[in-house]
Amino acid sequence: MVLPDSGADACLFPLSLAILLKLDVLKLPKALTGGVGSQANVTYYDTIAIDLGSGIAFTAYSGFTNGVDSIGLGLLGQAGFFEQFRVEFQHKQKVFTIESA
Repeated sequence: MVLPDSGADACLFPLSLAILLKLDVLKLPKALTGGVGSQANVTYYDTIAIDLGSGIAFTAYSGFTNGVDSIGLGLLGQAGFFEQFRVEFQHKQKVFTIESA
């Protein structure tokens, strides 16, 4: 499960997902990231394929960190998601749409 997060700089996923995908995190580029959790988190990066269903599939350079393990879902951020799609929320109508940019 993922959540579009316009405040996230990049797409982020639980580190446990990287392990399920059999990514060798020790060989991936890493950086410290903030904004998720109460402290800086080591985040490992790789380009992955993401399929949201309904014909919405793309690749994105994404981070994997323990910082989002506690929320149990991925975050679709500016780089990788919002730069590729037009996203519209219509709260009153309870409508959410994603279209190619």
